[in-house]
Amino acid sequence: MNYPSGGQVPPIKDAEFADRIKTIHENLEKYRQCGFVDAYDGLSLRYHYFLCENPVGTVVIIHGYTEFSIKYEEIIYYFLEAGYHCFIFDERSHGHSGSGVEDRNYNHVESFDEYAKDLNTIMESVVRPNCGGGDIYLYTHSMGGAIALWYLHDYKPSDVKKAILSSPMVVPKMVKNIPIPIVKMALSKYAREDGWNAPFRHTSHFNPNPDFTTSHDCSKARFDHNLALRLSDPNYQNSGSTNSWLRECLRVPEVIPKKKYLSAIPQEILLMEAGIDNVVRTEKYGKVAKYLPNCTHSVYPTSRHSIYNSEDSVLVRYWNEVFEFLKK
Repeated sequence: MNYPSGGQVPPIKDAEFADRIKTIHENLEKYRQCGFVDAYDGLSLRYHYFLCENPVGTVVIIHGYTEFSIKYEEIIYYFLEAGYHCFIFDERSHGHSGSGVEDRNYNHVESFDEYAKDLNTIMESVVRPNCGGGDIYLYTHSMGGAIALWYLHDYKPSDVKKAILSSPMVVPKMVKNIPIPIVKMALSKYAREDGWNAPFRHTSHFNPNPDFTTSHDCSKARFDHNLALRLSDPNYQNSGSTNSWLRECLRVPEVIPKKKYLSAIPQEILLMEAGIDNVVRTEKYGKVAKYLPNCTHSVYPTSRHSIYNSEDSVLVRYWNEVFEFLKK
């Protein structure tokens, strides 16, 4: 059964969110199709997709670090109402996808290339066989933005026309602004002593009582909802990283924000920057936007890292800009 799209809808107001998201979840269950597909190395990847009536295109959502598919149901609802098929999957070591290490509290990759390979697997095995052809668009957040750029550069998909990079993690910001060379020195020492698959000694752990005022969100209702989701399922509580994941995270700024690399990506890009971001170094976005051949750079001065979880007035501008970009 396909979703009966009604046209672009205004973003849900913070005061209404708690009640509305329950109804949205119940309604989406009628149209959800999900399953598992094997990655290149046999690791299982959990996917979800929703098909709508009379589609105008297909959106593939790529979530950020320590996120998971169910967290994006509000966003899936917006895209379905606007007439877009919607696909999303749990990245490796996230949600209900497989992990390369036994302890699921820690995110792990052997190489950042694995994320792009997984996205390509989803595109080849799930998206293209089910979307019915037509244009494909990527909607990404944080680490998902880095994955999208990696994928667009390496796989050069001709049917992917545009990509939205919301607070993309092209240059991560270290805790307490510790210089990256110092982090690399410590990482090298810990890896020799503990192994690359071991947790990084200073990694974060799941906090069941986080402080909203220091979070990535400006919407308290969305913050509370996402915390409830994490508390409801241990698979949604990954927070730390292995030595290998951190090594690969530190490799991203050595690869992506380079002129030769970005100039090889022809797709239209919308780069959306949060003005108050404690996760990525946004001062690097100017060069990223300059090096991408077809990039629009938009700044949200009052938003924290998760712009899609902002206050009401910001969300109106944010979603209008997203859909104007897709339609133009």
